[in-house]
Amino acid sequence: MSNVKHYIWSGISKFGTELIGFVGNVLIARVLMPEDYGLVAMLAIFTAISMTFTDSGFNDCLIRKRDSDKKDFGTIATYNVVVALLFYVVIFFCAPYIAQYFGREELILLARVLCFSIVLKALSLSGFVQLTKNLRFKTSALIHLLCSLFSLVIVYALALSGFGYWALGLQPIIIALLNILLLLVIAKWRPYFCFYWDRFKEMFAYSSNLLVSYFVNVIGLNIYSFIIGKFYTVDSLGYYNQAHKMQTVPTQGINAVILTTSYPIIAKEQDEVKRYGLYINLFNQFNFIQTFIVFALISIADAVFLLLFGEKWLSSANLFQIFMLISLTVPLQTINANIVKILGRSDIYRNLAFLRSGLRIVALCITTSFSLEIIILGQVIASFLSVSVDMFFCGRTIGFTFFRQYSIWFSVFWKPLLAFIVAYGISFFTEGLLWRSLSCLFIYLFIFLVICIVSKDKNFIYYKNLVLKLFK
Repeated sequence: MSNVKHYIWSGISKFGTELIGFVGNVLIARVLMPEDYGLVAMLAIFTAISMTFTDSGFNDCLIRKRDSDKKDFGTIATYNVVVALLFYVVIFFCAPYIAQYFGREELILLARVLCFSIVLKALSLSGFVQLTKNLRFKTSALIHLLCSLFSLVIVYALALSGFGYWALGLQPIIIALLNILLLLVIAKWRPYFCFYWDRFKEMFAYSSNLLVSYFVNVIGLNIYSFIIGKFYTVDSLGYYNQAHKMQTVPTQGINAVILTTSYPIIAKEQDEVKRYGLYINLFNQFNFIQTFIVFALISIADAVFLLLFGEKWLSSANLFQIFMLISLTVPLQTINANIVKILGRSDIYRNLAFLRSGLRIVALCITTSFSLEIIILGQVIASFLSVSVDMFFCGRTIGFTFFRQYSIWFSVFWKPLLAFIVAYGISFFTEGLLWRSLSCLFIYLFIFLVICIVSKDKNFIYYKNLVLKLFK
């Protein structure tokens, strides 16, 4: 139960901030237009690349390193800030060329303001890593929740005041400033800067492979917005970005909880048999909750976008449903990535990142001339192909073979899939977009519950007992 409390607080942090962010996204999207979201999305690849080099995998290294001390944290904190400043200077002077590429003059000032958040985020990186390293998930949760709540109020007020895309552009700045303030007040964190070349060189040997991996992943994830923003309308990029953002709220939220919490816990476990058991349990439980949520959200997608965002955003609903299929691969990718990172095999992680992004880029090249739906479907296929390779190369390092993983995954996957197919078939005859979507969800939930009870699903029993224990 000692580990469970860490997952609970990590869950409160992630899902609490995701819930606040979700509410904020709904409120702001009802005020702003798809074009406003499209403009900000055009800059996503530049901020993502900058933050990747700012972190450079050193955060994972500090958590994994058992004897990391103040000198290690100070060295990496100095590196973070210096690299962030360098990238900001590059973006500042390249802003006119970015605006020229997309054909939008307003991107010059927007890029120079929004990307300053890179420097501010770099200042707080070491503070959050220390909280994670010391398993202070409760403190971290409080900071993230307060930051999300305060930033929501400020950004929504800006949107209502007619700031348009500037409300979204200023959001990263506001969040970064609040994070620094709350770390100082609540966590009693004090920034410390120093630089020891021997410490840096030692950690870079491990982190360099992660840096390459993260960089390649960032390119693979953000190249789509970069290309869509160039060859499609700004509105189309807005619809794409909103669908992608909605996909990441529930499923990536679960992923973040599992990744953030399980990584330090499993890394501390020295017994290989116990560690293997932790992976098996995590694999089962993560896949169960993920697949259940994926098909539930596909069922209700039309109703969600219609009720929450209004008809102007309804074009995002179909894109969202296809995006959700990618979420089925998230547990497989996350757990296998954890395996090789904890073993110190960052070279495997790096090589698989190359493959993953390469497949995404190939899929983009093939599908660019088609519709947005086909472009996203290409991502789905690329994700399933790449995660199959992950399962083969990562799992075998600890004897968790591809076929063992696949059999566990399929034993979990078929139940929500069957429930969804039956529910969709029945609800298809319901009149009206809203009622069809709602009836599909309720029928899906009922059938899935029946299947779990009849089959005495062990994951269902685990979560049921966990909920009952929490409410006692």
